[in-house]
Amino acid sequence: MRKYNIPIFIPHEGCGHDCVFCSQKKITGVQSSVTPNMAYDRIKQYLDTAADEDAEIEIAYFGGSFTGLSLELQKQFLEAANSFDDSRITGIRLSTRPDYISGEVLELCGKNRVKTIELGVQSACDDVLCANRRGHKFSDVKRASVMIKDAGIDLGLQMMVGMYGSDKDKDIFTCEQIIALKPRCTRIYPTLVLSGTMLEELWRHGDYEPYSLDKAVEVSKQCLLLFRAHGIDVIRIGLYPGEDLRSDGNIAAGPFHSAFGELVENSIYRDKIEGEIIAAGLRDCVYEIEAPPSEVSKIIGQRGCNKKYFSEKYGVRLRVREIKGNA
Repeated sequence: MRKYNIPIFIPHEGCGHDCVFCSQKKITGVQSSVTPNMAYDRIKQYLDTAADEDAEIEIAYFGGSFTGLSLELQKQFLEAANSFDDSRITGIRLSTRPDYISGEVLELCGKNRVKTIELGVQSACDDVLCANRRGHKFSDVKRASVMIKDAGIDLGLQMMVGMYGSDKDKDIFTCEQIIALKPRCTRIYPTLVLSGTMLEELWRHGDYEPYSLDKAVEVSKQCLLLFRAHGIDVIRIGLYPGEDLRSDGNIAAGPFHSAFGELVENSIYRDKIEGEIIAAGLRDCVYEIEAPPSEVSKIIGQRGCNKKYFSEKYGVRLRVREIKGNA
């Protein structure tokens, strides 16, 4: 059974903070406010055109700080999502800040089929949170995480690598601290310098140096492997590459790639295969791998980068044979 989200972006609504990296309208690709009626119409349009009768569909409120909205407006958005008698809808997912969680908020969520709440953790280091003007401490993340799980709602935690004031060690520490909170799922985002943000000013004045693409991939890979080793589902790596984000001038600097998550997966396979090649002492030969169709592009790499790497370094020609009948 396939699973889908109906994403509804509420850009920067409900958030009274101005983080140095934040430009939510560019990140979400939404330039105007969204009303509950607009959310209802968006959901109805999707359900009316969705042909998969066996799908599981989740309605997802993203892009802002949902629980920072007034309780009445939260209620209206949740009621809009709950207006449909469609057996495919499994519940509601929303994203918010860790300091915008309260007993009153969770009670409202519990009454309105909220299945998952994702918190923007970004970093577990209070000095990094302060430098980026997050307006909360990691203790707020711990408190909110416990409250969400105690309310019977699935917990999701989002982190960023390469933030202002952070480094590889602090990023890995953040990953480890997130693991300790035992969320159901996570997201990993590389820090980008977006035009019009305070981070752009810091970068232009030489006070901030974003990760290179290679470093962002390497650190994200280490985090991904740690999460997987602890059974935590990583549901996204990298920002959604919408048109506004990719438009000329919107990204001033930083490790943006439209298939960032794929690059991370490519790197994991490269490490694994290289270890096997070295252990076997292979040179100037064909190295064949069997894999399901879903993994073939990850093994070969973006534009064949893994095939090229092994050919040039070891003279090994990588060949992937699809296992038929596997997804």
